[in-house]
Amino acid sequence: MSSMSCSQCEPPTKVLIADRNRMASQLLAESLGRNSQFEAVGVTSPVETLSAVSARRPNVAVISADFDGDPRRGLQITRAINAHYHDIHIVSLLELSAPDPVVAAFRCGAKGVFCRSSPLSEFRACVERVSRGEIWAGSTEAEYLLAAMRSAPSCDGVDNDKVGMLSKREAQVAERAAQGFSNRQVADQLRLSEHTVKNYLSHVFEKLGVSNRVELLFLLLKEGQGSSGAVGLKASGLGNSPEVYLRAAEEGYAAAQLVVGLAHLDGHGMEKNGHSAYYWLRMAEENSSAVRQRSRALINDLRARIDPGEIEELEGRIATAAQKDKVLVSEPADLFKQHWPLLADRKAS
Repeated sequence: MSSMSCSQCEPPTKVLIADRNRMASQLLAESLGRNSQFEAVGVTSPVETLSAVSARRPNVAVISADFDGDPRRGLQITRAINAHYHDIHIVSLLELSAPDPVVAAFRCGAKGVFCRSSPLSEFRACVERVSRGEIWAGSTEAEYLLAAMRSAPSCDGVDNDKVGMLSKREAQVAERAAQGFSNRQVADQLRLSEHTVKNYLSHVFEKLGVSNRVELLFLLLKEGQGSSGAVGLKASGLGNSPEVYLRAAEEGYAAAQLVVGLAHLDGHGMEKNGHSAYYWLRMAEENSSAVRQRSRALINDLRARIDPGEIEELEGRIATAAQKDKVLVSEPADLFKQHWPLLADRKAS
């Protein structure tokens, strides 16, 4: 009796495809179908993708990063699949190979990225390698990932006595919090409860002398790059890199949203764009209202526990300090020339 080859013994790899539209998805499915190694178990639209994944449980899900002109829709679907189905490997389809989309795809849970300009023969190889749990990225994409890892906030190698006081678990929580993950995401990654993550963050903030995630981000970036770095952060905690502000704004921090809105408004450090300015300034307004309400509730609770005389002294200090807010008292042009001198000089030249 003749022995069968390994490829004949193994069942085909089940692949679900969700490209930008049904026609594009069908073309990719047909290209895979020419090889008996693969079985296209679904061609879906964005709305159907999660339910199709649940019903058909593919080995590999090929998800477009861009749906209906929304560059985040596919990444949101990728993150959701990765969070609920750890055994499903994901390939992210990209319009072009550039640092931001490549890093975002892997950050959301993709095991491989495939650019639409690449030949279909490479697409089949990509799906095959990813189905085995391997990473698929070209040399250029790998460089993007390495650069992102080097620039990501981390406690590793930080020359700071305070950071050295963090326990191993506190450092893990601090890094993920600074990288933009929510408490729920950190809890899932480290297999902790959200309450435990909140406690760890409280200890981290106290030990490092920071009060929120943005300050934590600035601290780790500053210490990690060193004071002589080309894009070092100023002692005030504000950097001269627009990406730092934009990342914090996208994570929902009102102060960063205000800065980004002003940048777009006057075209300092970012493209002058009225629509973008309106969006970020409105986001800052909405989130500031929520911060104000939350702060007011906590303040009212504290008033019952602090001596009235001490409150009066604190209010005097607050009145003085509030007048020195660098964002509110500065003209947009002055603000960005101060914080992003390299960009301002380049625009003037």
